[in-house]
Amino acid sequence: MEHQETVTLIGTYESRVAQLLRAARHQARLAQAGARPRMQDALTELEDALSEHLGALEGAADADLADAEDSGEAERIRQSWRPLRAA
Repeated sequence: MEHQETVTLIGTYESRVAQLLRAARHQARLAQAGARPRMQDALTELEDALSEHLGALEGAADADLADAEDSGEAERIRQSWRPLRAA
Protein backbone atom coordinates (compact mmCIF):
# COMPACT_ATOMS: atom_id res chain seq x y z
CA MET A 1 0.00 0.00 0.00
CA GLU A 2 1.41 3.36 -1.00
CA HIS A 3 1.30 6.38 1.26
CA GLN A 4 1.00 9.92 0.05
CA GLU A 5 2.66 12.67 2.03
CA THR A 6 2.94 16.36 1.41
CA VAL A 7 6.02 18.28 2.41
CA THR A 8 5.98 22.04 2.84
CA LEU A 9 9.31 23.79 2.60
CA ILE A 10 9.99 27.11 4.29
CA GLY A 11 12.96 29.38 4.68
CA THR A 12 15.97 30.04 2.50
CA TYR A 13 16.89 27.84 -0.41
CA GLU A 14 19.68 26.37 1.69
CA SER A 15 17.34 25.49 4.54
CA ARG A 16 14.88 23.98 2.06
CA VAL A 17 17.60 21.69 0.72
CA ALA A 18 18.42 20.61 4.28
CA GLN A 19 14.73 19.95 4.95
CA LEU A 20 14.51 17.75 1.86
CA LEU A 21 17.64 15.83 2.83
CA ARG A 22 16.24 15.23 6.33
CA ALA A 23 12.94 14.03 4.85
CA ALA A 24 14.74 11.72 2.41
CA ARG A 25 16.93 10.34 5.20
CA HIS A 26 13.86 9.66 7.32
CA GLN A 27 12.09 7.90 4.45
CA ALA A 28 15.18 5.79 3.75
CA ARG A 29 15.23 4.76 7.41
CA LEU A 30 11.53 3.86 7.34
CA ALA A 31 11.92 1.88 4.12
CA GLN A 32 14.66 -0.30 5.62
CA ALA A 33 12.20 -2.04 7.93
CA GLY A 34 10.34 -3.94 5.22
CA ALA A 35 13.11 -4.21 2.67
CA ARG A 36 14.86 -7.33 1.47
CA PRO A 37 18.57 -7.68 2.41
CA ARG A 38 20.16 -6.05 -0.67
CA MET A 39 17.65 -3.21 -0.73
CA GLN A 40 18.10 -2.76 3.01
CA ASP A 41 21.87 -2.42 2.49
CA ALA A 42 21.33 0.11 -0.30
CA LEU A 43 18.90 2.11 1.85
CA THR A 44 21.34 2.07 4.76
CA GLU A 45 24.09 3.40 2.50
CA LEU A 46 21.70 6.07 1.21
CA GLU A 47 20.78 7.11 4.74
CA ASP A 48 24.49 7.38 5.63
CA ALA A 49 25.22 9.45 2.51
CA LEU A 50 22.33 11.80 3.25
CA SER A 51 23.63 12.25 6.80
CA GLU A 52 27.07 13.11 5.43
CA HIS A 53 25.58 15.67 3.05
CA LEU A 54 23.56 17.22 5.86
CA GLY A 55 26.73 17.43 7.92
CA ALA A 56 28.52 19.13 5.04
CA LEU A 57 25.75 21.72 4.74
CA GLU A 58 25.77 22.38 8.47
CA GLY A 59 29.56 22.68 8.47
CA ALA A 60 29.47 25.12 5.57
CA ALA A 61 26.79 27.21 7.30
CA ASP A 62 28.88 27.33 10.49
CA ALA A 63 32.00 28.32 8.53
CA ASP A 64 30.09 31.04 6.65
CA LEU A 65 28.74 32.38 9.94
CA ALA A 66 32.23 32.43 11.43
CA ASP A 67 33.53 34.28 8.36
CA ALA A 68 30.72 36.82 8.65
CA GLU A 69 31.53 37.37 12.33
CA ASP A 70 35.24 37.78 11.58
CA SER A 71 34.64 40.29 8.78
CA GLY A 72 32.10 42.34 10.75
CA GLU A 73 29.37 41.59 8.23
CA ALA A 74 27.21 39.85 10.83
CA GLU A 75 27.26 42.90 13.10
CA ARG A 76 26.27 45.17 10.20
CA ILE A 77 23.33 42.85 9.47
CA ARG A 78 22.28 42.86 13.13
CA GLN A 79 22.49 46.65 13.24
CA SER A 80 20.33 46.97 10.12
CA TRP A 81 17.47 45.17 11.88
CA ARG A 82 17.39 47.58 14.81
CA PRO A 83 14.70 50.24 14.63
CA LEU A 84 15.77 53.82 14.14
CA ARG A 85 15.57 56.03 17.19
CA ALA A 86 13.42 59.10 17.17
CA ALA A 87 15.44 62.33 17.22
